Amino acid sequence: MRKPIKAYLITDPTLYPKTPLEFRDFYTRIVEQYKPHFATYRDKDSNFNPALMEIFLNINQKYRIPSLLNSNLELALKFGFDGVHCNGAQMQEIKNCKQKFQYVFFSAHSLQEIQEADKQGANGITISPIYQTPSKGTPLGIEFLNSLEPANFKAELFALGGIISKQQVQEISKTKIQNFASIRYFLG
Repeated sequence: MRKPIKAYLITDPTLYPKTPLEFRDFYTRIVEQYKPHFATYRDKDSNFNPALMEIFLNINQKYRIPSLLNSNLELALKFGFDGVHCNGAQMQEIKNCKQKFQYVFFSAHSLQEIQEADKQGANGITISPIYQTPSKGTPLGIEFLNSLEPANFKAELFALGGIISKQQVQEISKTKIQNFASIRYFLG
């Protein structure tokens, strides 16, 4: 029997409202519609807005969605996130993060990175890009997902990159990986 596909939502400050009230309404609609299994607050380009982070955390808590913060370990601890999503330069932080957080995810772009992040103890690993996406290079493709054996990894694997349609999610659901992460898919 195949397991149900897991959805991992990643926010983007350029695509979400900036005011607390608008953000709350916008994010609540997304969570109610898509019911993600995990969510990461991601804001690489600007200062973190504490009000928006609190709203994100409160909504996720209400809907029992584990909350991760992208790349910023200190802020994740300060605000009480359930975990962190480490970027490619933070591979060596995984073990340290595992001592502080329930969930530690990692962004991988090759089989070697997947294997190393798994060895370091990541709970979840995003693999990208799967489909064509702006400024992310040549896609790994569905074939790459099918070349992986999930039973060989302790971490859950999530396809990421260019996933914007239900057709793509259905295509991923037929692979060995089955799980997906996205920014733009949840905005549809």
